Amino acid sequence: MQFNQFQQNMNNQQPININEIKTQQFIKKHGARTVVIAIIAILALILLSESIFIVGEAEQAMVSRFGVIKRLITNSDNDFHQRYADQLKDEITSSGDVKLQVGSGLHLKVPFIDKVEKYSSRLYTYISDSEKVNTLEKKQYYITTYAQWSITDPALFSLKLGSMNAAENQLDNIIHPVIVQLINRMLADNFISNKDALNTALQEGLNTINQDMCVRGIEVKDIQIHRTILPAGNIETTYARMQADRAKEAQQLRSEGDEEYNKVVSAADREARQIEAAAVSDAGAIRGEAEAMAAEIYANAYSTDADFYAYWRSLQALEAALGKNATLVLDQTNPLFADLMQFVK
Repeated sequence: MQFNQFQQNMNNQQPININEIKTQQFIKKHGARTVVIAIIAILALILLSESIFIVGEAEQAMVSRFGVIKRLITNSDNDFHQRYADQLKDEITSSGDVKLQVGSGLHLKVPFIDKVEKYSSRLYTYISDSEKVNTLEKKQYYITTYAQWSITDPALFSLKLGSMNAAENQLDNIIHPVIVQLINRMLADNFISNKDALNTALQEGLNTINQDMCVRGIEVKDIQIHRTILPAGNIETTYARMQADRAKEAQQLRSEGDEEYNKVVSAADREARQIEAAAVSDAGAIRGEAEAMAAEIYANAYSTDADFYAYWRSLQALEAALGKNATLVLDQTNPLFADLMQFVK
């Protein structure tokens, strides 16, 4: 009875898988150690990831511990703290409590304790609303200004501003009054037409703005007048002034051209006179030499046969004297009389 039941049970069981049995035995034997190693590896990775951080080329970082700023990591070309050392001497980043590091790349921190905040080092653009301004002679214009600025000290930026909106509001409160004061001291002609005068004034304003903004961890790189809109009452007078300026400039260019033309013509006339005088001198010298040679030839010919020469000269004189219907009165002692009488016979 028992044997039959055992045989029946054996017939009802599935085939035994030896590999599965070995695997289960290995897990029972080594499972606890494998789990421990896996947990240690995961913890090590977590610890490593919490111990390092990367600062990109266009980034800068601030490291704080329990809310206290410990380190500041900036770009290699950031010389903000050197250029504004006098203004920053009483700030936290110049006190020695905050370590300044330069350079992007891999950095270390205390895991789970140090907190890293990253800030972009790229330029931001500020554009103001259109505002009415007056020049020195009380002429009105509507202007819009823009500025290029960047975060140069993340620690001061975080402590004194904390956000981009706060930074924009602070820039708006500082840039517009400075620009208005500069334009109030300028003549309308300089403001509209003289770029050098305007750029000089804007550079002065830029220095004033940075004296205030540097202690907030911001530096304004450039500031310009973005748009100038004339009130309706000023359009005609401004256009008339611009036309007068262009006419004055054209007249000046025309006068300079006439002066240059006169210089060129005078130089050409002087050179022509010099060439003509040299030519006349050379012609006189050549003519003198020719006449001297002719006189020498005549003298040689006369000395060779004086009678023939006298006869030939008399013929030339006769040819020159006698023309059509000419009357010649000669004395009998004249040599030509004898020559003529021989034709009468």
